Amino acid sequence: MNQLFENTMAKLTDILTKVRPVSFVRNIQIILVFVTLIFVTYNLAIPFFGQQKINIEQDGPFSEGKIAPETIQSVKEFFYDDPEKTSQEKGKASGNIPISFDKDFNVLTNGIDVNLSEDMDLLKQIVSEGRGTPAVVKEKIPRWRNRTNEEIQAILDYGRKDKVKSFIQQYINLIFSRYCIVKEELDFQKDLDKSGAKVRNLGTQEPAAVIDGNLVIPRSQIYKEGPILSTLQKLAEDKLKNVSPDLLKAISRIGLYYVYSYPACTYNSEETEAARQKAADSIAIQKSRIQVNEIIVRAGEVVTPTVRLKLEMMNRYATRANLASITSIFISQCVLIAIIGFYLIRYRPNRLNDLSSNLIIFITLWIVVVAIYFVSKTFYINDVDWEGSYYFALFVPIGMICLLLGFVYDEQLGIALGFFLSFTVFFASRYNPTSFMLAFTVAVVSAVYGRKLKKRIDFLKAGFIISFVQILISTAGYLFDGREFWVTSSSGSFYFDLTHSNIFRLVMLCFINGFASTTTVQFLLPIYEYIFNIPTRFKLIELADTGHPLLQELLTKAPSTYTHTFMVAAMSERAAQNLNLDWLLVRVGVYFHDIGKIPNAGFFIENQHLIPKPEHIDKNNPALAAKTVIDHVLDGIEMAKKARLPREIIDFIPEHHGTSTMAFFYHKALQTLSLQARKKIRKSDFQYPGPKPRSKETGIVMIADSLEAASRSLDEVSPESLDELIRKIINSKLAENQLDESGLTLGDLEVIKSSFKEVLLSSLHQRPKYPKPEDTKALEETTKAKKVSK
Repeated sequence: MNQLFENTMAKLTDILTKVRPVSFVRNIQIILVFVTLIFVTYNLAIPFFGQQKINIEQDGPFSEGKIAPETIQSVKEFFYDDPEKTSQEKGKASGNIPISFDKDFNVLTNGIDVNLSEDMDLLKQIVSEGRGTPAVVKEKIPRWRNRTNEEIQAILDYGRKDKVKSFIQQYINLIFSRYCIVKEELDFQKDLDKSGAKVRNLGTQEPAAVIDGNLVIPRSQIYKEGPILSTLQKLAEDKLKNVSPDLLKAISRIGLYYVYSYPACTYNSEETEAARQKAADSIAIQKSRIQVNEIIVRAGEVVTPTVRLKLEMMNRYATRANLASITSIFISQCVLIAIIGFYLIRYRPNRLNDLSSNLIIFITLWIVVVAIYFVSKTFYINDVDWEGSYYFALFVPIGMICLLLGFVYDEQLGIALGFFLSFTVFFASRYNPTSFMLAFTVAVVSAVYGRKLKKRIDFLKAGFIISFVQILISTAGYLFDGREFWVTSSSGSFYFDLTHSNIFRLVMLCFINGFASTTTVQFLLPIYEYIFNIPTRFKLIELADTGHPLLQELLTKAPSTYTHTFMVAAMSERAAQNLNLDWLLVRVGVYFHDIGKIPNAGFFIENQHLIPKPEHIDKNNPALAAKTVIDHVLDGIEMAKKARLPREIIDFIPEHHGTSTMAFFYHKALQTLSLQARKKIRKSDFQYPGPKPRSKETGIVMIADSLEAASRSLDEVSPESLDELIRKIINSKLAENQLDESGLTLGDLEVIKSSFKEVLLSSLHQRPKYPKPEDTKALEETTKAKKVSK
């Protein structure tokens, strides 16, 4: 049963990691992207599907005045036309327009001044006739009849009557220019005090002026005891200085009489209404907003007119708003996927060219999307105030997927997927900016730190780092939103207040999210490694154990090949380290690169002195010999697949030979065969099946493998001889175009040369010739004999 399971998993791994045409993989990617697009859009749009209308009819459960049977909450922010608000704004606009009045200056010149001159002439005549008593003045000047004897006597006693006239005129002009005296009572005095008055000056060149509403005075108010009369008297005192109090009182009273008799201001209702209507018409229809997650009415509350209006607007606009939301989500997802696709094609064009990598990424992505869906189902439950204490993103394992992808692949891919998921969280959190910042920051930090995971303890460090970052962003969100960190009311116990405070619960959730993400990664890694055969660092460390069955078999059946393998590994690993490549992958790849020699170990020259039994092959047949050598590559691939080695490790088996020609056997075939037989020889029969090295790592191993074998033929090991040999090997590979697809540059080749030279010099150095034990013993005996003779 166990063998059957292993064989099944080996076949599954082979199917998933099989090298396929890029066009095939791209078609699979398009299908996966389309499925993801529909899946994510559907999950994000579920709250907007099929929202039922609320029964607000007169007999309905949500009619005005009834008790709401359930809590109604909006799942979407939308704006609606608010007639009541529009009416209020129009009223405010029209109410701020000044009330229009017309002030006729002709009243001053043709009315008041004429009557005042007539009355002053009569006063002079009375005084000249010697009849200057108050009684006579009242009789002869009817307009002064209501003045007191004391006031008239004060005027009679003042010698300069022309000066009196000037005082009265000056006072009247001051009132006329400052105030707007109207005949009728004003029933809109409050509106006037608020908006002011626009006074158009008739009979003068002065433009219309806007004045305070308290400067418009009904004429009935100028004689009543109160603030208006006091203000008018104060005006006389301030402007008519050096006038005795008695005379000043008489002048102000007489002046007010003429102002009362000839009110110059008239309320212009037509102009006022036109201006106010124009202001009201300029106000656009006002919108009101129902916010995301806003509770319109709670169960048990009374449905007020305002609540009923909101419910009515939800019925009217909900369907339209929901369709708009779904469309918006779909378009946004398309844009995000296009951006990520362009980014990955631009910076990692060959990263996702196999089926297994695509399945890993998309399956992990779907897991997080499903998590987002279930979080949204519980986070926004009615009457549960999670949103007031926590942020949506703290319940989503963004750190898990980005840490996993950063560890398995690289930070660029992790950040790209984190960018996409951050916007998914943003939509699911109903456009909360702090949730977006939490998701994106955690995605970047996790993806970058994922490449630094080397030991199991690093997962613990990652949990602390992710938690710390989330605490910082959440704290910033609290400050920005103005949320309370502590309890709203103290219980008197610091410990109780601390454990029930928002900051304590927030920090605990950050730690739970951080360590849950890293723990989940540790749980998923072995599963992903086993199913998809991913060569993670931990997987490579396991494969680097020399106790692996294939390596033990290589040691037993092909010991010299085993030694050769470890020498090549040392050279290749040093070069990979100096080039900042994946040196652990190189080491493991080299360990298994020659396992195909195990079935015919004795045929290969390095093992022949250890395996003296006759070989079942005619070595004088170059074609057959070449086939045997080629078979070791094919056999190695099959053995590696059965052992479920990762594809990246299997690539070292064919690529370390590439398509190079087996020169020895090809030359021997041409040399031993007749001219007629040579024409039938195909050079391709003496070439390895390939492919050529498609990475820097396998390119390094190709050079190291040939160099290690050739170094054994050196008569003298010196820096010069090694330089010449390394140059010769590299030039031969370049001549056959074997390194064209590896990505190695001339600068890389120089680093490789120096790395190989360093390792070979340290391992092939000349050792001193140790003396024979017999010679040493003879010297000892000679020494003893000399001592005795002395």
